[in-house]
Amino acid sequence: MRRIAARWLHAWAPVLAAVLLVGGQAAPATALVPGDATASGYTRESVRAATWNMCGEAGGGTASDAGYCPWRNGAFKGTYDEKKFAEFDGTGAAKKMEGVVRLIKERNLNAVLLQEVCVGSTPGKTTGKSHLDELKRLISTDELLSSDEWSFASAGVTRPSDEYEEPERRDPELLDSEGSDCRTDYLTGTLSNVIAVKGKITWRSEDDFHTPVGTGLSMSSGNILCVEVEGWESHVCNTHVSNFYGDTKRHKDPSKPEQADWEIPIAPETAEAYYQKQLDIVEQVVKQFPSVVLGGDFNTSDQARLKPLYDLMAECDQRSYLPGDTANEHTKLGRVHKDEDLDSDRGYTAYTEISSKIDYLFSTGGFTGCDSRTEFGDRTNYLVTAPGQAQCNDAKRNCKPDATAYSDHTPLYGYTQGGPVVSWKLDGSATATTGPTDALDGASSDGTSDWRTAEHGGALYMDGRVDEAIAAAAPAVDTTHSFTVSAWAKLDADAGTSAVVSQDGNRVSGMILFYNAGDNSWRFGLPRADLDGWNIDQAVASGAVKGQWTRLTGVYDASTGKVSLFVDGAKKAETTHTARWSAGGPFVVGRDLVSGVRNAGFKGHIQRAEAFTYALRDDQVASYSGTLAAPTGKGIAMPEVVGMNSQGCHQHNGGLFKNAFGTSATLRPTLTATVRHPDPSKDVWAEFSLWDNTTSTQILALGTPGSKSTTVKGQGTVSLTTPTLTAGHSYGWRVRTADATTNNNAVSANCHFLTPAA
Repeated sequence: MRRIAARWLHAWAPVLAAVLLVGGQAAPATALVPGDATASGYTRESVRAATWNMCGEAGGGTASDAGYCPWRNGAFKGTYDEKKFAEFDGTGAAKKMEGVVRLIKERNLNAVLLQEVCVGSTPGKTTGKSHLDELKRLISTDELLSSDEWSFASAGVTRPSDEYEEPERRDPELLDSEGSDCRTDYLTGTLSNVIAVKGKITWRSEDDFHTPVGTGLSMSSGNILCVEVEGWESHVCNTHVSNFYGDTKRHKDPSKPEQADWEIPIAPETAEAYYQKQLDIVEQVVKQFPSVVLGGDFNTSDQARLKPLYDLMAECDQRSYLPGDTANEHTKLGRVHKDEDLDSDRGYTAYTEISSKIDYLFSTGGFTGCDSRTEFGDRTNYLVTAPGQAQCNDAKRNCKPDATAYSDHTPLYGYTQGGPVVSWKLDGSATATTGPTDALDGASSDGTSDWRTAEHGGALYMDGRVDEAIAAAAPAVDTTHSFTVSAWAKLDADAGTSAVVSQDGNRVSGMILFYNAGDNSWRFGLPRADLDGWNIDQAVASGAVKGQWTRLTGVYDASTGKVSLFVDGAKKAETTHTARWSAGGPFVVGRDLVSGVRNAGFKGHIQRAEAFTYALRDDQVASYSGTLAAPTGKGIAMPEVVGMNSQGCHQHNGGLFKNAFGTSATLRPTLTATVRHPDPSKDVWAEFSLWDNTTSTQILALGTPGSKSTTVKGQGTVSLTTPTLTAGHSYGWRVRTADATTNNNAVSANCHFLTPAA
């Protein structure tokens, strides 16, 4: 079933059951180099996502049962009855979601993709809790997260043992929430794949895999769920692909008449065909989006089977991002009993670990970091006869998992390339030092406000006093990880040693981008320790020119230890820094810190100071310093759109989504885009192209007089009101950034909308 919905979506529905995989790690068929080939990835919203199979209600009910998953039903109450089996306290849903919230906070995530969780409520059931209800409750009561806007979407999955025709239900938003009921008295709702995002979901789609029963398939029939988030260029998709394999060891004798259809073994070639059918659907869906993050449980450790996805996107854990970081870490922690008789689940004497990587996180824009949080996976030894095992010392199986053993899967999280984490324009406007959070807003220590000038389109002027520096209340980057800092600077003729950008440690700045008066050089340095004195690794570029506007960029790549200094987009110097330490003080413009003393007050003008939480590549630095980047989805919107409210930046007629776009409020909608010039002193605008999908008529063409928007200095939001359009038609549009001299400007993705019916 193809379902598309929108507007504040909280769709409740079900998920797939996990399968135990045996086998080694296979190398990916074609691993893309993480990064954006067009060198424009830095303009996008950074998606900081994790995928995590929570095994919320699958597997055995008590420890030592086959497929047991921790905290399914909560803590063991300490009693066991042969007829009633084990008793629990029902805290399992909350316990698992506490792990999700902990991960969000510790890794500053803005998207979480969950599989095998319960959503909503089961009709007629008066007991139990759902995982998503608990997640929403925990987020709403958390002091750090409650101030943010989080929204949710889910999609249902049917178990092989249930009827394939999914029971239709409606949640309060009148969206499909169909799938198998969650099992046990401690849970309620339907099994679901869930996407939770820090933002407003304005559109969602669900594509079912339609895997039939009655052919011996041993896993659930699932789907791929995708959402669009207001202000994000990247769509976010979540899936759980079933791996059928045709393994006969897990099934009963097919000659037994009482055996269910789903328990009958199938031929390996048939199982592989069904696996590829699911993968084909996933591939078709993600191809519809110009930028997408895809995560999920793909139930295979053979990465060659995922070649179609590796051909389209980068997978986050194919490389290390820090010294000692391991690539391709395991995400599924499994054990099998030495006694392989699965009809008898007691008295096992040994386990064999069969951990593997089966969870993946892909992105069209590459990643700046990735890790499998292995410590969140269940490594408890459930061997009931092991001597000295305090957790499993009772033959009645009252074993307790570790406190952080939230699932038999580990969360895999990664960060996509995005815009600067700090971008202070320093142009004299009301937002000259505004950051993404209050802690990253900038202010001078002496409260001066007369240092703003009209120079170069608006700039900060400092006369060399350190108390005029602009400082945040928090660090902008982690100096033990990769990062980039950049700013425009113009030195006065009599300037001494002057710091452009830095970040405080306790006794010395953890990084400094500065001018050295002793040899008239620009420098980018990282001290070797947070100690007094001057013990620093620095890249040195000679020939600084006073009285001239210069674009400076410092890049630190923690994976290689390289420190690079770029002047006007060209790499001028490089050195190595391996003594990594964390400078946890404020991000600062206009001074540094040496031996605990504020030092090197800047003398001259500074403009557009920025910091990125990853290392820009050489081509990205060059592009960012001298090329007009294409406007992106974050600044492409129709604020008047109503109804489905999709930004529509995906394929139209003939694609999977057909005309599933937002409807404009009028026949003369206003199109908007955010544009940015690498030189803050230049005028910049947008040129729009608009066409009628229904009639194939070109209405506006790039570069024609009617396509030009309003103009801004340096950067800002511009708009264009369209000519009167035809009621009930589908329209497509795109936009490029323009100035007075640049040719062949990069163009945005195509976007679409509908006009209201007459």
